[in-house]
Amino acid sequence: MSEQRDGSLTGRSITLLALAFFGIFIYGLISALPGSVLPTLERGGYLPGDSAVGTFLLINAVGALVAYLVSGPVIDRVGMKAALGGGALVAVLALAGFGLSVTKVAPSAALVSVFACSLLLGLGANAIVSSGHALVADIASARRNAALNLLDICFGLGLAALPLVVQSVQARGGLGLVFALMTVVAGLLVVGVLFSKFPSPAHPESFPLREAGELFRAPSFWLLAAALFMYVGAEVSVGKWVVTFLERDARLLTASGLDPARLGELARTSPDGLSAFFERDPAGVGLATYALRTLSLFAFALLVGRLASSLLLGVVRANSFVLLTLGSALTTLGLALAFTADTAAGVRWWLMLAGFGMGPIFPTSVGLASALVPRIAGTAISSVMAVGFAGLLAIPPAVGYISSAAGGAAGDVRTGLLAVVAASGLMFLLHLVLTLRERARAR
Repeated sequence: MSEQRDGSLTGRSITLLALAFFGIFIYGLISALPGSVLPTLERGGYLPGDSAVGTFLLINAVGALVAYLVSGPVIDRVGMKAALGGGALVAVLALAGFGLSVTKVAPSAALVSVFACSLLLGLGANAIVSSGHALVADIASARRNAALNLLDICFGLGLAALPLVVQSVQARGGLGLVFALMTVVAGLLVVGVLFSKFPSPAHPESFPLREAGELFRAPSFWLLAAALFMYVGAEVSVGKWVVTFLERDARLLTASGLDPARLGELARTSPDGLSAFFERDPAGVGLATYALRTLSLFAFALLVGRLASSLLLGVVRANSFVLLTLGSALTTLGLALAFTADTAAGVRWWLMLAGFGMGPIFPTSVGLASALVPRIAGTAISSVMAVGFAGLLAIPPAVGYISSAAGGAAGDVRTGLLAVVAASGLMFLLHLVLTLRERARAR
């Protein structure tokens, strides 16, 4: 099912597009969840230290990778309804499990359940991503790249929305209320998918091995996928670590007029006192608010970048490969300057530049992958995402592990974030090679 010959959409197509857009908005909320609540989980003893946070992110990434390996064949053989609805249902179970873990289980005994919910959340959320992108690529096939950039604006909205409201929600009902509301929102997606009619699967009879072989032999596929590996790792690392960076880095705290030695002593000797500082002391509340709003502004910059790229691709007909390379260059510059900045304001403004540069990278990469072998677009999308989201296995956890190795129990997040800058630089080089290769082929 796609656009009609005159380019218009049927009522059913519009309904399915709305579900896909809502699903990606929910994914944005879920992506903002760790960055918004991980500092609270750490202070509350649910995740004891940066190493445990790294393991949390690694387990979440394993779930994401499994989702991409499975969802492509499910989309092509069983249908998008099963992939999207199943992913949403698993996400509901994971969010409900998180809520129970932080309200019914003591912090010292909750680590296993928190890790289990992290695995399920990675599985469910990323099944939503894969099926949502495949659905939009199928319906809006004539303007695939522009439509996918519009789709991922919803991701930016979700990523920006949660940090703006999480403090007020926590003040009313703690983390339990945050997870309960997220469970309800994801449940709405399950209901919408259940009562909607989806297009038939592309290959219900068998999996097309010849086309799959063609896909995996294409150098462009591997260049796209390797660059997406770096991109996903970098973007997710920003979302999951920037709040911690702003709240703990000694240079940033000193520039803000706070005493990092005092806060470090509180972290070592009185976790409850540290929590009270961030939740009740005006200076701590102000710092936490600034950090969360910085994450929101990064997400808004990402949103603006995707809106601009959608206009460039859909109206100006800009070259997709050149757009990827320029976006990568801006991203690398912004991240390098943000994570070496001496002030919180510097971190904020350079991260906004990086977010704007990131805007076109993910959706345009997915659109280009879906066009490599159109008969198995679902498998192409999920395959490039599988390689790309394997970056979650390496880069966000590496920040935690490097932080622990460099700073001991106190951590050194600034040093850990250098892994993100390195990943972004490699992404730029891969996109540059891909662009030069495609331009040579075109000539």
